[in-house]
Amino acid sequence: MKSLHKLLLVLCLPAMLMMPACTKDFEDLNTDKSKSGESSGVPEFNFTRALLEYTGNSDFSYDTWRVNIIYCSMMMQQLANVSWYAGDKYIQNDGWAAAYFERAYPDQIKYITDVIRVTKDNAYLSNQYNIARIAKVMIFHRLTDIYGDVPYSEAGKGYSDRNFTPKYDAQQEIYMDMLKELDEAAKALDAGKAVPGQGDLIYNKGGAVPAAQVVASWKKLAYSLMLRLGMRLSKRDDAVAKTWVEKAYAGGLIASNADNAFILHDASGGRTTVNRVSNILSGEWNAINNVGEVCISKTFMDFLKNNNDPRLQYIAVVPASNSEIPADQLGMPNGYDTNGGATDISKAPGYPNDTKKYSVLNKNVLLKLNGPTFLVTYAQVELLLAEAAKRGWSVGADAATHYNNGVKAAMEQLAQYNSTASISGTEVQAYLTAHPYDDAKGYDQINTQYWAACVLDWYEAWANWRRSGYPQLTPVNYVGNATGGKIPRRMLYPSSELASNPTNYQEAIKRQGTNALTTPVWWDKQ
Repeated sequence: MKSLHKLLLVLCLPAMLMMPACTKDFEDLNTDKSKSGESSGVPEFNFTRALLEYTGNSDFSYDTWRVNIIYCSMMMQQLANVSWYAGDKYIQNDGWAAAYFERAYPDQIKYITDVIRVTKDNAYLSNQYNIARIAKVMIFHRLTDIYGDVPYSEAGKGYSDRNFTPKYDAQQEIYMDMLKELDEAAKALDAGKAVPGQGDLIYNKGGAVPAAQVVASWKKLAYSLMLRLGMRLSKRDDAVAKTWVEKAYAGGLIASNADNAFILHDASGGRTTVNRVSNILSGEWNAINNVGEVCISKTFMDFLKNNNDPRLQYIAVVPASNSEIPADQLGMPNGYDTNGGATDISKAPGYPNDTKKYSVLNKNVLLKLNGPTFLVTYAQVELLLAEAAKRGWSVGADAATHYNNGVKAAMEQLAQYNSTASISGTEVQAYLTAHPYDDAKGYDQINTQYWAACVLDWYEAWANWRRSGYPQLTPVNYVGNATGGKIPRRMLYPSSELASNPTNYQEAIKRQGTNALTTPVWWDKQ
């Protein structure tokens, strides 16, 4: 397979050759003039760029660092920090909290919207069009879950429609349209037509996968996203959630780890192609190697150690000794600092003040620069189905069966990061025997396992926690925090929106509530 670095150069070449006239001739570049109906190449480049930058690979990559790591990983108590990572203690930093909004529109939405515009009326590119619709839902799904009401129906149309002040759509309307888009796009995919080539970084890596297989994979992804969206509505509208979840199950979901949607990165292209979470934590920024900067949270560590979880040996390492032995691992409590006051880490009960003794993520397994970024996984699908089954919805099996499938898939998924991280069937069964599904505790068990299965994808861990309330995390109440000691429910709109799009911004605030960390999004009915 060509590296991402080389692939981006290949896909960029047609546009680069005409760079002096790129603004003047932009629409011409994006218009298919081929008599055969084949793509000019630009839609595929834009598709590739949207997918890659969805993983945080923009030139700035502030979204990954500031929202996924600095906020979400810390708020969800999988990671901890005693210095400046604001999410650990719910400190408000407007620029960091707004980073995903600021990067998503120019780095993701602009490109995926243009793919849809260019391919919509081209029969030859109908699969590219419908796959782009699915990808667009995936992109907006995360964005609206982070911020609530956002520009959606008019977004990404600055060039095509000259609309530079798009309205903010209500999240309820966004969700209903995203579900419709998934339904229509999945049904319209055609195994007999051309599919995106090597620019499809998820399911056509290398460009040689048979069209029928690519189409089948994107259909599974569409219905798996539909399942996730449907479950997100479970507190807001149980009946609507049930309808869409059952439709998703009937459509056909991701059915094994072989179906997992992920992008495999390339270590040779710098921050534009490497795995950015890995690069921030163990590469360019070396966050896990800077003493005390990013450690595994005591909450996450206690869950793994207390349950004799076989994942622990591959997830954690003690930097002082390089030990991967589970018994040696030590989690850092959230909410502490090194300022010598009441919250000084040296005063945490039973914890030494030597931060090298606190475990960090194992960079040899989870944090490889050429490792995968998982987007939607079989483990997540099965655990969502487990909750749907517990609710009495028709999803093919009972809650216990889906739960066991989900836990097994999450454990076996580690081998997709590194083949050495192989957990045997015997180890999985021993874990499930020791921790059997208990329907009386079902919601807690299912969603706590979902939380564990979302390691590194802390956006999704945070979203599902807000929806389900599990795991039952104990918030910190650090002096000067912005939430009164409550875990934040959303991130913040950029202050620039108030200046550049004031009317629409104010309408969103009036409808949704104050632009604050404590204001819930529409589906987050507490």
